[in-house]
Amino acid sequence: MLALARGAAQEGLKLCSMALEEYRRKRDARRTPEPVPEGDPAPGTDNRFVIQEHHARRLHWDVRLERDGVLASWAVPKGLPPEPGVVRLAVRTEDHPIEYLKFSGEIPAGEYGGGSMTIWDAGTYETEKWNRREVIVRMAGRRAQGRYVFIRTEREGEKNSWLLQRSDPAPDREPLPRDARPTVATPGSLPVGHWLQVGFGGRRVIVRVDGGRARYTDADGGEVDGPAGLGPALGATPVLLDAELLPTGELWIGDVLHLDGRDTAPLPFRDRRALLEGLPLAGPHWRLAPVFPDGDDAVIAAVREQGLPSVVAKDPDAPYDSAWVEVLGRTRPPPAATRAKLTNPDKVLYPLTGTTKSDVLAHYLAVAEVMLPHLADRPVTMVRWPDGVERSSFFEKDVSRHAPSWIRTARVDTPGGRSESADFPLIDDVDGLAWAANLAALELHVPQWRIGPRGGHHPPDLVVFDLDPGEGTTVVDCARVAERIADHLAADGLVAYPRTSGGKGMQLYLPVTVTRPEQTSEFVKALAEEMAAETPRQVIAVMNKARRRGRVFVDWSQNNPHKTTIASYSLRGRARPTVATPVTWDEVRAARKPEDLTFTLDDLPARLAEHGDLLSPLFTDTQRLPRRG
Repeated sequence: MLALARGAAQEGLKLCSMALEEYRRKRDARRTPEPVPEGDPAPGTDNRFVIQEHHARRLHWDVRLERDGVLASWAVPKGLPPEPGVVRLAVRTEDHPIEYLKFSGEIPAGEYGGGSMTIWDAGTYETEKWNRREVIVRMAGRRAQGRYVFIRTEREGEKNSWLLQRSDPAPDREPLPRDARPTVATPGSLPVGHWLQVGFGGRRVIVRVDGGRARYTDADGGEVDGPAGLGPALGATPVLLDAELLPTGELWIGDVLHLDGRDTAPLPFRDRRALLEGLPLAGPHWRLAPVFPDGDDAVIAAVREQGLPSVVAKDPDAPYDSAWVEVLGRTRPPPAATRAKLTNPDKVLYPLTGTTKSDVLAHYLAVAEVMLPHLADRPVTMVRWPDGVERSSFFEKDVSRHAPSWIRTARVDTPGGRSESADFPLIDDVDGLAWAANLAALELHVPQWRIGPRGGHHPPDLVVFDLDPGEGTTVVDCARVAERIADHLAADGLVAYPRTSGGKGMQLYLPVTVTRPEQTSEFVKALAEEMAAETPRQVIAVMNKARRRGRVFVDWSQNNPHKTTIASYSLRGRARPTVATPVTWDEVRAARKPEDLTFTLDDLPARLAEHGDLLSPLFTDTQRLPRRG
């Protein structure tokens, strides 16, 4: 019967299927990593599918079904309906080539569909019906399993709008509740054997995430505003969370009531906490509330010392609606005010991810403790994107005309610049970071030397190996070169500390003491040339871009006192808010794809909690450079 239906539908398929010409017209094969085949589609098995999670301007899922040598495609804003009765919009898009069955990667900003794309599920399907108005398929994937019906709507001017629903029961799956209320803790003394969860004095809310969208409701069921990025971070996973929402917009997540079609409220708290820790819940404005198993009075004392309002005691073996006990601390002091005023906080600076100026400020405040020591006494060159990363940017060194009086500046020579010298900003505190964020100074660049107390220039205290991948190479190739550099340095008794650039490359840093500014450039140049001679097909030590193809350029010139590199923990002005992030050598050695060494502002809170500042040895482990050559 299925075979007959499929054979009878061939003509209908040809009428509704779009040609690959439209797919090719929308893409420039020189700029996108997507497959752009030139030949005509070849017949296939017509039984494969792929569903891709697409973080473009708006999160959606692309459902693609193999048909007549191409992939018939629909964009589904909220993903596959998880159970019967849920109807979702599906927009028919251009047919895609068969090669797209295995595609994942980053489509550059400005290109059609720009954004990150990953494979959410893939498998095979059977066709029950396929014509211009209705498509019925039965999917057999790891996540997508069941009978799905696509129905074309008849709305005027919306010829590509379809409705998508699941028509068979979803086994062992319960719909996401709509009327949940947060459990309220009762004040009391500390119970024995309970786990302690830190309280932050915020409004108790239930967060309902469905189809990549988050909805926040308070204890009375009223809808409130919360962080916009949490929904896309969780993707297609439906979940119901218990959390605290602070006036600053920060969200502290403490419990989970429902997860991916399963009622988790009856589970013991220890199991619910384990489920929470398995979710991607470390973001710029949301994270897990700290929990201390078998907490005691020492935890209470620490909470009081921090000025936090309370801890909540939970029985680790009890369900969600059991009695919680609130053990009071003291009133939390208000956060220190910054002298820099944030204008247009909701202005979107990263359109692809929706990251706003407020999000940029939140990032710099979150990393301030580890970032400021790397900026201290170093003149800062700012790169500003006042209209966002998809518009033009400009470098700014001289801030003498607009910097507030509380921003310290240093006069630095600028050979080749518009003037002989410029008043560079010195960003020494949180106020300075907030001031830079308000200017949309997404990137902060610094030299490898510091300003002295009287305004003089100290000799370089850092050596940097700046690894720049040529065309056809990636940060993974830089990682392999970094390992070799580390081996060479180890032979000289030196230790280097790795960091991603937040762009395509990476850097290695050494804290040093030198007597001549030229020593650092001379040392790196000699080693770069030595490595280029050993492996000329992998490494190059000259600046000629035409010769870099397929090789990694070890840019020794970044040690020139007049040059700068991106500051550690600085954002980058890329399509996504990537960050120049310190990494471990284990991460460098394990890197096999660029994503392994790519981090955004969402990743930094969890990394800092786990590692602290991986570059802190730059302040203490000073080394002396041997002579090379």
